[in-house]
Amino acid sequence: MLSGVALDVQFGILSPLVGTIAAESQLTASEIGWVLNAMMLGSAVSIGLTTRLGDTYGHRKVLIVLTVLAMLGSLLAATIAGFWPLVIGRFLGGTAAAIPLSWGLLRPRATANQIRLSALALSLTMAIFTPLAIVVGGFFASLGMPWQGVFWVIFVAYAVLLLLALVSPETPGAALVNSTVDWFGAIGLGLWVTALLIGISEGPTRGWTSPLVLGGFTVSAAVLVVWIFQQRNAKAPIMAFRNMDVRQAVVGYMTILGASIPAQGLFVVLPLLLQTPTESGFGHGMSVLESSYVLLAMLPGSSLGYVWTRWGLQRLGPKWVLVISGIAGFVLYLGFAFVQSPSWIFYVWVFFYGLTVLSFLTVGYTLVAASGRQDNMAVTVGMQTIVQFVSSVIVVAVVLNILNPGSQGFIPQEKFVWVYIGMGASILVFVVLWALFAPRRITDLHAIDAETDRERITANDVVAQRY
Repeated sequence: MLSGVALDVQFGILSPLVGTIAAESQLTASEIGWVLNAMMLGSAVSIGLTTRLGDTYGHRKVLIVLTVLAMLGSLLAATIAGFWPLVIGRFLGGTAAAIPLSWGLLRPRATANQIRLSALALSLTMAIFTPLAIVVGGFFASLGMPWQGVFWVIFVAYAVLLLLALVSPETPGAALVNSTVDWFGAIGLGLWVTALLIGISEGPTRGWTSPLVLGGFTVSAAVLVVWIFQQRNAKAPIMAFRNMDVRQAVVGYMTILGASIPAQGLFVVLPLLLQTPTESGFGHGMSVLESSYVLLAMLPGSSLGYVWTRWGLQRLGPKWVLVISGIAGFVLYLGFAFVQSPSWIFYVWVFFYGLTVLSFLTVGYTLVAASGRQDNMAVTVGMQTIVQFVSSVIVVAVVLNILNPGSQGFIPQEKFVWVYIGMGASILVFVVLWALFAPRRITDLHAIDAETDRERITANDVVAQRY
């Protein structure tokens, strides 16, 4: 749970302070973009290698090292002024891929039901702390506190995580990979994802035909082709689906993608809409802090959504939870698009976001967590993190490219409308995919109770054959 909290704090707390950081540090739009995206780049470089190292040598050892790096990154960003300390500090924080390694620690010790409950609890925890982190950042901005203080908050979160990691037992040797690390595959994964993120993040500011952007996409595509070929021929590939429910895992990744696209309508688009000046005729003229308060309506919504998702997974199965929540989410985004006044209506929309769209994230976490083997759990969840980060960066780049202020000095209302319609349409596409491919029930082939059941069944078969 604390792994999710640390990620949320690091991801969301800087958002309201972007303008302040850029002004006081004299950063250009491109440079502040690098500060924000450096965390994702660090994760992209780190995940393929560190998760495999955890699955091979022990998740606790790797988690401790990465947590120390995240703390050092926070200290660097908090104490040394300038562009490069900020970028390096955020990059080091991004390398701390704590959630996949925490899942690796949990997998060999948890029953199938405990895995599902942990996935539900993690989703609820992250749903609560994402808006809280943004509000904390808003308080720093509104009270005129030094923005460097947010990095001390991040430091404390990782310090507590380090203490828990130090007292946790290591992953049992029987649950680790019995092979060498595929260094080329792990580094190759980080390279093509990093090159893709560079191209996407620089596109809106430098132009999609600039040498850096085109070079990023070209390098990403070339390395990806080589990486796929290498993985198909590797003796111990980074992501091997042997003895896994492949359909369940792929649907889980797809569901994480389905959650990441409309999420930007809440954390990127909605604050811009609420902060649009009232002179526009449709804006609400809220401050950064006031617009972040609206996100707090996600807390009761996600709490009720937890109850609905848990009940639905037990009684209806993942397919119908996703289809029902998806249809409701599509209607919700039509509300975002066409009902934008009075201002209190956004509290209602955010509440229903927590109730419906967050179910995608919860079910996706659950499907992926139930799919991983004991010896590849960190890698399985790490791939989920890559899907989530890459898709988020793509959507943010596209949205910011669309939401350019007009000559009147603010973003026209029709642009907000069409962005929300597009996000609602993406939900409908996933509803169709879920109806066709999502499993009717969750299977967990590698939980400790599933292993016991298989041993019992095998023993009974042996006895029956003797007689």
